[in-house]
Amino acid sequence: MMSRYRWLRLGAPIVGRVPWLAYPVAAVAGWITWRVKARGRRNLVRNMLVLCDGDRKRALQQARLVYRNVGRYWVDVETIPHRDMANFERDHMTIHGAEYLGVLNEPRAVLIVSAHTGNAELALQAITFRGRTFTALVEAVQPPRFGEYLLKLRSAAGGRFFTAGFGGVRACLESLQAGEVVGMMADRDIQGTGICAGLAGRRVRLPRGPWEIARRTGAIVVPVFSSRNWSDHITVTAFEPFCVGRSADAEADIRAAVDRWAKVLEERLKAEPGQWIVLEDFWRVHRCGQS
Repeated sequence: MMSRYRWLRLGAPIVGRVPWLAYPVAAVAGWITWRVKARGRRNLVRNMLVLCDGDRKRALQQARLVYRNVGRYWVDVETIPHRDMANFERDHMTIHGAEYLGVLNEPRAVLIVSAHTGNAELALQAITFRGRTFTALVEAVQPPRFGEYLLKLRSAAGGRFFTAGFGGVRACLESLQAGEVVGMMADRDIQGTGICAGLAGRRVRLPRGPWEIARRTGAIVVPVFSSRNWSDHITVTAFEPFCVGRSADAEADIRAAVDRWAKVLEERLKAEPGQWIVLEDFWRVHRCGQS
């Protein structure tokens, strides 16, 4: 079977130039994946049942949508080198809470915190295409050559993408200390060092890294989520910016920030469950405390 890396290398030069054709094809591929991957299907339904308050019919509907959105995500990645990012916000985006993005026009460090909804990477590139440089931290992908190629595609329209690790964290710290913009995901605790918080009636570990970095640098945090329609139109929803406390109790400051984030995250996930493209059994993998 041809690897994802080879598919991406072969498809990017073609798919990137005909997104109007590729998005419907990706949706069909997502539907087929839903039908043939029984384990993945079970994981998604379990994830969606929690967000849909036990409504199985809606959970099934939203779970199917997740796989279709995964297919569209890969089309997004392949189109980045061919995008006119200067006009992407105008031509392909609707923004709710635009007033909260005003901090991007100020000469200060901004940490945009998001989740795996819609395509947060593409949204980040578009909304920061206002004369600000940005750095983003993303999850490492195996094999290494696949991960390297993904970083190349993601960075093709501007900005710097790094995988989570010492080097990536250092790059983010340096960017914020220089008053620039950084983007990070905060819904999956991939480092295994997260903080236990309440989310949709469960106790799960959420990443602590973004909040430690925000506290250390004094950056203002802007929660931003994206959702997509059937093609390449993205809706961005921004929430009120805030700063992580800097009291004598660092752990309490970070926990307070995580709890505040968890409330916003729950609101968005419950509003549009099918936009959350997390394929693992999230509530089991990240479970903590008394769930």
